[in-house]
Amino acid sequence: MSLEIFSGTSIPRELTTAAMEFLWAKWKTLYATGDLTLQRLTEESSYPLRENLVYLMNAGDDFVYTYVGEAVQKAIGRDRAGILLSASGNPMSREYAQVYRKVADSLIPACLRYTLPTTQNGKVWQRLVLPVPIAGTCVCLVVYSELIDHHREVYDQLFKTAPDAMVVACPIANDVGHTKDGWVIMMNDRARAMLDFTASIGNLRLSQVPQFARIDVWGRLYGSRAAHGAPPISTPDFDIELMRFPHVFGLKLRPKMPERIADKTTLAPVGA
Repeated sequence: MSLEIFSGTSIPRELTTAAMEFLWAKWKTLYATGDLTLQRLTEESSYPLRENLVYLMNAGDDFVYTYVGEAVQKAIGRDRAGILLSASGNPMSREYAQVYRKVADSLIPACLRYTLPTTQNGKVWQRLVLPVPIAGTCVCLVVYSELIDHHREVYDQLFKTAPDAMVVACPIANDVGHTKDGWVIMMNDRARAMLDFTASIGNLRLSQVPQFARIDVWGRLYGSRAAHGAPPISTPDFDIELMRFPHVFGLKLRPKMPERIADKTTLAPVGA
């Protein structure tokens, strides 16, 4: 379990999203002009803020949830509205309570980054805690939470720089549901080099790539024998291994060995 806390007049921007930046800037403006209210801060904007928000009210040394957005409910598996923080079952409730008390007492926002002891996937969350005075000593904490997910950028980089030439396409089916072509949605650097393709893949069909123009066997990906693995497709320049995924399919391109090298490999005696 790890909790990193940033307090004061700035937040770490290397991981913040546009939505968090917007909410932070809005709080600062409303606070500076004396117009800070819960309604003004959380009213709808071009960003889907409410589904990622939680409201807490101070209750003595504790805090009570008064609102939990849909995205947060989905992440924690329940709606904690009406429940005290200390009774929420959250494994980090004590750490949160310390931060929340400081924010409520000082009226200075805080930004948190943390991992949870119950997750095994290395996910990191970040949370912006904004104080909104209500009346007297009553303070509402507006908490915006979001997941920092690095998986996509890591996967994209690994795919782009992979030593195997790969193309990923979304199926294009005919009237009876047979896959006849595909929209190219990903093409890594190795595949671009093998295909001598430098243009954008926007609106690109497989059939528009010269090396794929005469290939019309994509339907075998979803045929009755597809589950047992489709045989490689042979072209004059390379062999294609089909890879089936739930919603897309992939092509792994393997350059053909020159015939002389292939013959020597086949005919070379054992131990030579």
